[in-house]
Amino acid sequence: MIGDRLIWLSLCAALAFAALAGFAETYLRAGGMGVLDGRLLGYDLAEARGYLVALDPRQTALYLGQFRLADTAFPALLALALLLWFRRWSAGGLRLALTLAVALYLGADYTENMLIGRLIELGPARLTEQAVATASLFTQAKWMILAACFGAALLLGLRARNERNLQ
Repeated sequence: MIGDRLIWLSLCAALAFAALAGFAETYLRAGGMGVLDGRLLGYDLAEARGYLVALDPRQTALYLGQFRLADTAFPALLALALLLWFRRWSAGGLRLALTLAVALYLGADYTENMLIGRLIELGPARLTEQAVATASLFTQAKWMILAACFGAALLLGLRARNERNLQ
């Protein structure tokens, strides 16, 4: 029974991600560029400035309003799903390490959101190299930690499936 609920929670997290990405792609794409949050390899001052210059006032309001709100709820939902999967499939020190990885992901994502919000508030003319580099670092860290968590979840899931098949 718990497994069924966990699958539904994971499905909800996947749908929430699809909705968030779809919203960003539909309403926040500016000058052919996607949101800063979605750039796996980060961004530099010129890229951040170019994106902010291309945003119109309506997009800026959406980024700081609806998108930011959704991007606050989604990481918590994803973190909950990952924690519950890790709780189900691991124990001891491994569980602790994976729990810490999820906490690091959540911290990186929320810090990135705060820093990108600050970049938008500063506007393209007042951006500094340091402010952009810091936000970009947290964007990259978020994606790297999340990739590690998904990789661990995949490996643990495969291990659990193999153990079931052996029984």
